[in-house]
Amino acid sequence: MGLVIDGFAHVMPKDFAEALMGVHPTDELRKLAKHTYFGDMENRVRVLDKFGIDKQVLTLARPSTWIGIPADAVPKMTRLGNDTVAAVAKQFPDRFIAVGTLPVPAEEYLPEFDRCLNELGMAGIQILTNIDGRRLHDPRFRPFFERANATKTPIWIHPQLVEGWSEEFALDKIFGWLYETSITLAQLVFSGIMEAYPDLRIIPHHMGAMVPHNSGRLKGFYEARDLYPGTGLVTLPRDPLDYFKRFYGDTMLCGTVHAFECGYKFFGPEHIVMATDYPFGPQQGELWVKETLDQIDGIGLSRAEKDLILSGNLLRLIGRR
Repeated sequence: MGLVIDGFAHVMPKDFAEALMGVHPTDELRKLAKHTYFGDMENRVRVLDKFGIDKQVLTLARPSTWIGIPADAVPKMTRLGNDTVAAVAKQFPDRFIAVGTLPVPAEEYLPEFDRCLNELGMAGIQILTNIDGRRLHDPRFRPFFERANATKTPIWIHPQLVEGWSEEFALDKIFGWLYETSITLAQLVFSGIMEAYPDLRIIPHHMGAMVPHNSGRLKGFYEARDLYPGTGLVTLPRDPLDYFKRFYGDTMLCGTVHAFECGYKFFGPEHIVMATDYPFGPQQGELWVKETLDQIDGIGLSRAEKDLILSGNLLRLIGRR
């Protein structure tokens, strides 16, 4: 087997958790911070070794801890979050790939974008599907996409819920995050952002959520757009599905083989990145790691296809070439 890279995992450094608790203490943060293994890098390396994973991408957990944070605390916490993720990654530099986070990807945060890449040596930037309810296709965020396009910087998109979602039965996380991701990708396509910026390299969590399963519905409503005046469905130069297929779906499907097969048939092996969501999930995250690897083995991929999914596609993305 060739190189194996977990392309979308999460970390909550202890220093950052404590600092965030000081300015924005929430039940969400308390729940997360009590699980000390989220910041235990030695244990994380043992888990990687157990499952034969060579490297892991680290993104700051968890997006919902930012909901309701005082606006004047965001710049400092953003910088500290990126500093601490870079620091924990450097504890084992041959095993971890650090990614920065911009909870507000607006023009005033572009210096932090540059700092993450050029000073901290991070591989890309994580953003959220909405910022206090403001969607990513809002004109305020265009400068971010311009910069990401110009620099060919990979963008990891993590779902974020708006305030007020019910936590009953954990349906906010089971289905709410998939909904958020799906509408965000559709907004990026139908607003023309994906057309305007052809070098965007976007990795949405959970295999593009509902997009592969509903590709016919996406295209059908687009083709029937004259029936729905006022919806903002503009005419694009190409088939709308061509833009959706430019995203890089990740394999975080909790081991659901038929969902992985659907994503494979939609995105193709050149646009899928292996990811486990570690350390979220049962058994301190280990079950989803095992199930993800089993899932990739479950649909009869060729060796060449597996190599692309397990590391080749991600290496191409972070190489920015």
